[in-house]
Amino acid sequence: MQLGKKIRDLRLRRGLTVQRLAQASNLSKGFISQVENDHTSPSLTTLRDLAAALQTSVAYLVVEEERTPQVVRASERPRVLAGNGAARIEVLSAQPKRNLEMVLAELPPGPAPDDGRHFHHGEECMVVLEGRVRLLHGDEVLTLETGDSCHYDGRVPHVAVNIGAGAARVLIAMTPAAFEPLISVPEPHPATNGTPLESPTRG
Repeated sequence: MQLGKKIRDLRLRRGLTVQRLAQASNLSKGFISQVENDHTSPSLTTLRDLAAALQTSVAYLVVEEERTPQVVRASERPRVLAGNGAARIEVLSAQPKRNLEMVLAELPPGPAPDDGRHFHHGEECMVVLEGRVRLLHGDEVLTLETGDSCHYDGRVPHVAVNIGAGAARVLIAMTPAAFEPLISVPEPHPATNGTPLESPTRG
């Protein structure tokens, strides 16, 4: 799909007029119309502004759509550490990024270091596969048992805390991709002294 058509289709799915997208991205209506009709090519900075206003990622806008199913083998999942190395994250969705990302996280018992809250454009849906988790989302405090799920706004600072005695495992679907800047860096091998990664886009 061409860039202009992808931007227009996503704008319509978001229920935005050209005027509202222009206001949200600090661009002119005329410029956005030119982009949508492929009469001009936006710069990287402009693409970032458009992606933020459309609640997606630059990667989603520029990567060609892949219509064939993509399998991610269990042994080939990108693995990263987040929250000062406390949480182990496995990325289940295919690379390069589409607009949806899915991760499997293992959370150790106890509070997240330095509160651990993060935020990003878009939304998340979390399912507790194992254990007991407390979700801190803005001023809300929600307790989730095994099998419970919660759908929430990713723009509000949030963190999931394991309040059980053993490890907790959660499945998180998010849009747009939030771990995109991290997945190119492999998880440090236990025998090395690699520095653990921070969680995505900290507030």
